[in-house]
Amino acid sequence: MEAGPEDWDRHLLDENTFTQNFRNDHNPSKTYLCYQVELSDGSSGVLLDQDKDIVQNEGGGGQHAEWFLLEHIRSRNLDQKLSYKVTCFLSWTPCEKCAEEIIRFLAKNRHVSLSILASRIYTMGPYVKGLRELYDAGVHISIMTFRDFEYCWQTFVDHQDSPFQPWADLDRRSQQLSQQLRAILQKEPEGWTSVFGSCRAHSGACLHLRGGQLSLRKRHQLRALPPRGQSRKEVGPPWRRPGRYQIGGFPKARPMRGMEPWRLGGHHPRSPMDRIGPETFFFHFPSLLYASGRNLCYLCFQVERKRYPWHNYEYWNSGVFQNKVYPQARCHAESCFLSWFRDWNLFSYKHKYHVTWYLSWSPCPNCAKEILSFLQEYKNVTLSIFTARLYYFWHSDFQVGLQRLCRAGVRVDIMCFEDYKYCWKNFVDHQGMPFQRRNLLKHYRHLARELGKILGTTMNPLQEETFYQQFSNQRVPKPTYQRRTYLCYQLKPHEGSVIAKVCLQNQEKRHAEICFIDDIKSRQLDPSQKFEITCYVTWSPCPTCAKKLIAFVNDHPHISLRLFASRLYFHWRQKYKRELRHLQESEISLAVMSYLEFKDCWEKFVDHKGRPFQPWNKLKQYSESIGRRLQRIVQPLNNLENDFRNLRL
Repeated sequence: MEAGPEDWDRHLLDENTFTQNFRNDHNPSKTYLCYQVELSDGSSGVLLDQDKDIVQNEGGGGQHAEWFLLEHIRSRNLDQKLSYKVTCFLSWTPCEKCAEEIIRFLAKNRHVSLSILASRIYTMGPYVKGLRELYDAGVHISIMTFRDFEYCWQTFVDHQDSPFQPWADLDRRSQQLSQQLRAILQKEPEGWTSVFGSCRAHSGACLHLRGGQLSLRKRHQLRALPPRGQSRKEVGPPWRRPGRYQIGGFPKARPMRGMEPWRLGGHHPRSPMDRIGPETFFFHFPSLLYASGRNLCYLCFQVERKRYPWHNYEYWNSGVFQNKVYPQARCHAESCFLSWFRDWNLFSYKHKYHVTWYLSWSPCPNCAKEILSFLQEYKNVTLSIFTARLYYFWHSDFQVGLQRLCRAGVRVDIMCFEDYKYCWKNFVDHQGMPFQRRNLLKHYRHLARELGKILGTTMNPLQEETFYQQFSNQRVPKPTYQRRTYLCYQLKPHEGSVIAKVCLQNQEKRHAEICFIDDIKSRQLDPSQKFEITCYVTWSPCPTCAKKLIAFVNDHPHISLRLFASRLYFHWRQKYKRELRHLQESEISLAVMSYLEFKDCWEKFVDHKGRPFQPWNKLKQYSESIGRRLQRIVQPLNNLENDFRNLRL
């Protein structure tokens, strides 16, 4: 079954076949399946070039494409000592019978995980049952987005170097199908599956008739009577009772100016909105020190789930909460989210959840207490908070609340350019408009410094996944993710115990090394006393940061600095090489992280909860290779000349 590059090129789809069968606004009768197999052992993510192929179903009631996929994988005899990830791009989601075959295959092949990205939802027969069973079996299922179509085009299509050309309704149709799939996998009450189409030709159709929804809801209410001894008013309607899933997933309400979201069509403050308008985003989310007239707090959230320890986090849910920031408000946005999350009863500790918040205002002291209580209750949940502004940051009780969150392992940070861009794409109803920063980052640097002062005496530990992703010295596995610069430093007197442990991250136009220098200067260390600083950084410094570090050490001779880098940044460019040599020639000790440094960084700066450091595959080989490369860069040229002169033939 192995094929070289020439053989593989002959099996590519032609452009017309791909477009006709993968367009999500068409309903072709054929099913095409493009797949690739990757090694997922130790997060290496090595793509096996010979293990990618294209299959299609047999017409006239023959075998489906999924059956051929399983046969191809069985024929490869994958090593059971290794872990493999199979990624499938399908023109239709699997039917119920194919879902059963896939589940049986995965049960017998525990070393294989499966991700399905489909262009459309197949709605013949009991399709809902099949999709839910696949999801419960650990299969990642999602609808293809623009990036997925583009990747499929570049990998499986004979495009003759022509770029992927999206059709008009690609994004809108993809969002509609994603909402439909999300509602299916969230296991809505029986009777609501009829909202979706019953045949392939109308797989994307979703009823939005108000009368139709009301009639379905009434039938559901008749079947779900309140507990004996309680009235319906006391326990609430069935779709709001604790432990019950909400009908229809998210109530899709978009706020209008001057209107609170729960005033719109029965929308409740404890239920999330789908998106907010661009004017609301640009008015309520700028980084301002003092924001008058902004008496509302918006919370954009995304929940990711890791079903099993050997799986990666996958998208699970998202939305927007809004409420007034006044104390007399019925419920702050943070409390709305916590109440909404509790309603799902997600106490299963085999599943872990990571929650990311993008807030227009940082939490108040009362909300901070609620968050801490929530995290104590849900040990399987971690939280990251990115805030546009700091709420009453000059008051001590508000500062203490943020510090307690940080000590509890919550990541607290000011929203940077990339965070704003991400929110625009995922939480704003932008109608295709490109993102514009405007004045969103007006006081970003000042707020970042203020937050740094508040959290300066508090250790903010890294999450385990963040450490493995960002500090790994391997190549980025597929699907790729962005590697930022993280700098973890330990400060101690020459003779004494550690007085500070801090983790920093690069921000918009402000690298982690600059944040480190500012943080040390703000401590106003005694110049008559000697100090030692050990830094672990994911990337070696850029030329500008290298010059800043050299100047900092020269201005502070009482500070000894040791710098350990996991990887070298643009090491092939002469300018970067030159500044690395200047670093080595100064009083700064520069070296590459080895197993001992990775282990020390894990023990001191990671919230590992007592778990030991697990080295990834080929850590030692990569570290030695990067170390040899650094030695070739920093070795002075005159030493090379002397060695050449002393060479005896």
